[in-house]
Amino acid sequence: MDWYIHHVNVPSHDIALARAFYRDVIGLVEGEWTYPAAEQLGQVGHNRDTLAYFGTGNRGLHVVKPIVTFTKDNGFFHNPTVGGHFAITVADLEAVMQRLDEAGILYSDARTYAMAGVHQIYLYEPGMKVLEINQIVDERAGPPPRRGEQHSMREEPGGWSLHHVNMQAFDVRQTAAFLSHIIGIREGAWDYPDSLQMGGTGRSNAALATFGEGYLGIHAVKPMVEFAKNNNLTHNPTIGGHFAITVPDVTVVMERLKAAGIPFDDAGSYAMKGMRQVYTFDPSMNFVEINQVV
Repeated sequence: MDWYIHHVNVPSHDIALARAFYRDVIGLVEGEWTYPAAEQLGQVGHNRDTLAYFGTGNRGLHVVKPIVTFTKDNGFFHNPTVGGHFAITVADLEAVMQRLDEAGILYSDARTYAMAGVHQIYLYEPGMKVLEINQIVDERAGPPPRRGEQHSMREEPGGWSLHHVNMQAFDVRQTAAFLSHIIGIREGAWDYPDSLQMGGTGRSNAALATFGEGYLGIHAVKPMVEFAKNNNLTHNPTIGGHFAITVPDVTVVMERLKAAGIPFDDAGSYAMKGMRQVYTFDPSMNFVEINQVV
């Protein structure tokens, strides 16, 4: 099925602090949120104190203050504001819902309620993290996935883009089967760097499954407690999941991180050919990768 990552939803206890981090340190440009018509709008409850948005057309990065009552307010089973999530836009949401029904997987059909022209559903993936699947149903939401698209690069103002989402998967093959057979996206093959570059990352398909074009898209990864030590890192990108932002110049971001006194790891090009990877945490301790094509 044609698809792309629509957005990453990042929980934050302090939106002003998070806004400053992503805008002033990472270098992202704030965007303008587009709500649906009043008769479609759900009990979203967002304002500048509860939402910071970076991107265009509601795609990109949603930094959200958790709303404990969100499920009850909207009649959902799942709370997309607590714990974060990411969203996959597909060409045929009805087909996904049919497969979920057949598999007995419970989902919340939010319909079009928070973003103009986007039909949203929420469910739990095998690791019990909220996952959003959506479909573009109105041109105000921008273009749907192109024919054959498997999350290609989309440049946002300021030159950044969503590169990938790393899913923590206790059983990688189970998660891969879920993404392949239920969501309907195609598994790819990882192109490992040569042995001189490669860190202690493990090359088994029981440790990693990838979905997307090249290194773009979704990485389902088995948590490896020893990963940081084996690669001389202070941050462990295999535990808890993370998302990756590609920027034009990662050295500029590292300079701003250093000036702000924020710890980070410069992992270099160790896991993805031609990509320099930097790891850090945002103010709410969400794991963030910033990378650059080199």
